Amino acid sequence: MGAGKNRAYWLVILILLFAAGITGGYLYFSQRFAPPQAFKAEQPVEEQAGNYLMVRVYFPSEGRLVMEERRVKRSDATISEAAVEEFLRGMLRKGKSDVPAGTKLLGLYRGSDGILYVDLSDEFRRNFQGSAMTEFLLLKGLYETVISNSQGLDDVKILIEGKEIESIGGHIYALFPLKEGLRGMQRKNE
Repeated sequence: MGAGKNRAYWLVILILLFAAGITGGYLYFSQRFAPPQAFKAEQPVEEQAGNYLMVRVYFPSEGRLVMEERRVKRSDATISEAAVEEFLRGMLRKGKSDVPAGTKLLGLYRGSDGILYVDLSDEFRRNFQGSAMTEFLLLKGLYETVISNSQGLDDVKILIEGKEIESIGGHIYALFPLKEGLRGMQRKNE
């Protein structure tokens, strides 16, 4: 009789542990892989003080990042949208920018995990030309442009035509958000 109760007791414990594991896994993965929401959390540029807003844009150029401050005219765009559009427009100062020509911003989506998903046209991947360092600086420039102009964001993830892609130019893994991948690549190059 004692052995039967002991066995029933352990069976109940195992069932409870199994149920707790399934529930925890469901909660973890449903939050982790939830589809991103449309990004409109910031104030539109037009609600900022004055007729213009200053944004910082980091461009890959000639083996380094070059920062330019841009005056952006008021519009219905968010600060992040305005900053990414300026990044895609390229450098105004003398110098050649390594931003792939013809790239268009298709959308910005903010995930519940603090990640901003930047959806770009396929020209970003197709028109990329360069080495691992050029790719690193391109992604680092986009990351710095978004993070330095936005509040409440932890990371940036690139989508191409609404889909995840493995890499932009074959040198840096882009299936994950940029912060860790760029940090790892920077440590490798030091």
